[in-house]
Amino acid sequence: MIKSTKLILVRHAPVEKVKGYIPQNNPNAVVNLDHIKKLSSYIPNKSFCYTSPLKRTIQTAKALSKFVKFKDILVEKDLVEQNFGDWAGKKISDVWEGLKNNKSQHNFSFICPEISPPNGDSYLDQCNRVANFIDNFDFDNKKSVVYITHSGTIKAILSHILNIAPDKSIGIEISHLSFTSIEVIDNQQNKNRGGRFRVLKVNQQF
Repeated sequence: MIKSTKLILVRHAPVEKVKGYIPQNNPNAVVNLDHIKKLSSYIPNKSFCYTSPLKRTIQTAKALSKFVKFKDILVEKDLVEQNFGDWAGKKISDVWEGLKNNKSQHNFSFICPEISPPNGDSYLDQCNRVANFIDNFDFDNKKSVVYITHSGTIKAILSHILNIAPDKSIGIEISHLSFTSIEVIDNQQNKNRGGRFRVLKVNQQF
């Protein structure tokens, strides 16, 4: 029998924002406990829980812990969202003025994966950071693991484990409080084709 770990990726609760503006880099989550309770029914008890360092993921994890018993809640810096740098808090229309004449545009994303906001980082940077984290994470002997993280981080994880080009994965829809579930087989049993990761559900909503 193949031993495996259930990995659940949760996008944080919605955030405080002003219409027409890019959110600040570290806004608070808008926590609706009725929504959190519904989500909790899909989260196994006694999971290892990891969040990014940003408030919205930590607040979501703490709200979920009212309904789910986590083994622990740990902050992991590599799960952080792409840094939008100097664009944070700015009007979207103002940012777009500086982008609309770029030779390269994307059908499904505000910016192409290789573009870095001033004093920020690109989606490609995020994909590289996340790939390194996943490759070094010890899944073995853990029944279930939950990452409470961000849209871009979840897309980057899917990009890495399924070998999807960032130019394609950046267009995957990941909604607030959705979950994506993945089966990860133990490393010692990863002997055949197909890799360690089997995606079961993506952007599942309740």
